[in-house]
Amino acid sequence: MAQLQTPKRPAPYRPKDPPRERRVAIFDLYGTLIELETRSLLRALSRYLNLRISPDMLRQSLTLSYPDENAAIAGFLELLLGRPATQEQLTHTREMLDAHLAKARLYPGVRPLLAFLRRRGMKLAVLSNVAQIFRRPFADLGLEQYFDVVHFSSDTGHRKPERAAYLGVCTALDVAPGDCLFFGDDARNDYDGPLSLAMRPVHIGSAPRAETVGALSDLLWVSQTGQTLLRPGQKIKTPLGRFTISRIEPLAEDDLGLYNIVSRVHGVDAGGNAQMWYAKRFLDGASIHAELTAHELMALIGITVPRAFITDTEEPLLFTSPAEGAPWKEGDYDLSIAEEVGAQAAAAYIVSNADWRPRNTLLCSETGVLTCIDLEHCLFDRVLTLAGTGLDVTDPVAIDALGVQTPFFTRTRVLSTGAVRRARRSFTRNEDRASPEIQTFIKGWERTFSLAARNKQAIADILRKRMDAGHLIIGTKAHRRAFAAVDLHDLLERIDLGRSVVYSDTHWSIAT
Repeated sequence: MAQLQTPKRPAPYRPKDPPRERRVAIFDLYGTLIELETRSLLRALSRYLNLRISPDMLRQSLTLSYPDENAAIAGFLELLLGRPATQEQLTHTREMLDAHLAKARLYPGVRPLLAFLRRRGMKLAVLSNVAQIFRRPFADLGLEQYFDVVHFSSDTGHRKPERAAYLGVCTALDVAPGDCLFFGDDARNDYDGPLSLAMRPVHIGSAPRAETVGALSDLLWVSQTGQTLLRPGQKIKTPLGRFTISRIEPLAEDDLGLYNIVSRVHGVDAGGNAQMWYAKRFLDGASIHAELTAHELMALIGITVPRAFITDTEEPLLFTSPAEGAPWKEGDYDLSIAEEVGAQAAAAYIVSNADWRPRNTLLCSETGVLTCIDLEHCLFDRVLTLAGTGLDVTDPVAIDALGVQTPFFTRTRVLSTGAVRRARRSFTRNEDRASPEIQTFIKGWERTFSLAARNKQAIADILRKRMDAGHLIIGTKAHRRAFAAVDLHDLLERIDLGRSVVYSDTHWSIAT
């Protein structure tokens, strides 16, 4: 009789370990941070000296150290010539070198990337195979301020891909290789070498490596685990359907704020129609839900804001639709848009938008529509001093446990009467309450409060849902904390009481 076969039990499910966040970012220099093509200089120098500069000579120069740049030039020429250079050769070479190094430029995105990583608390290092005569642009282009450790092969005597070169940086920072990301354009030195030591490399260029980006600016969208958050060909689920990325265009450095990363993301929808979104990567990822919530609340009370959603990438990103119009400029305020300015002022008061100001307002002159952008610093009115209390400031329940003691911990209120007056004056300095412009402003103010009162329950539901999920973190720096029931109470109270407009002999303002 045949024996029954006992089926093998499936192996227990073992979830993959989450990607490991790295605390250090190590960068190559030339071809990565600085753009400078050296072959033309070497060819010109070869013609001038009437000799062939061999690769072996160049490799030797990478690990030679001299007291100063003049001595480095003399030493470099002696290496090439096999004898000390003449004074004429030294002078002419110095002139050639000066002209060549003056052409050095930073790649687009270098400064925003380095500033972003530093503000996130990462340690930064440079590890570069570079002869001493080529070191000057690093200082001239202002890169020194960003880095905790700078290891040039001409200083350390070790060049990539020697293990000692990589481990020297780790020793200087007192970290393990596994704590490090590595970014560079040379596949052997900046990918294979770091990978062999369990670093997490990301290659810049077209070499066939597991993790490659096309340009340094793409690193703006690489997470601290080394995963690329945005890339061409990637499909993003939007409220309008699937969107396939074709191109990522970083904003010009002058157009970026102080902290976050923003790019225009071009692509097509499922029907092949061109679309463009703005993608935002937050310095503090906890801010993303506060800004999304502010978008939702503003739309609910009739304020024009871009459509917004959050991606499901490893590090969530905020996508917003383009806003029509041009940045507000002095003199734009007139009767035709006074009502919209009043509506915006009321909305800013309700959601405690401390950043309601001209620079975050776009005006479409053809339609008279104002659009409010950059809503990261909303929902924060009550500034609580909680240092030393031992409270978990990210837990709304802990904050609410203060109960009747809350006023004693309230340092100040963001939405003071004076603050609202100052915000209004940044749009118009008209103080005549009886003027048509101000009467129309008040009409917009009251319209928004009426709509907010009708949608009060929906507003409360949105906020409670985010609070219950532990997603609403508000405030800045030392006063960063969870949005709690006390904040919800304050916001709903502003809806109930904020319609009143007070007037004195010289000034008028909006107050509760």
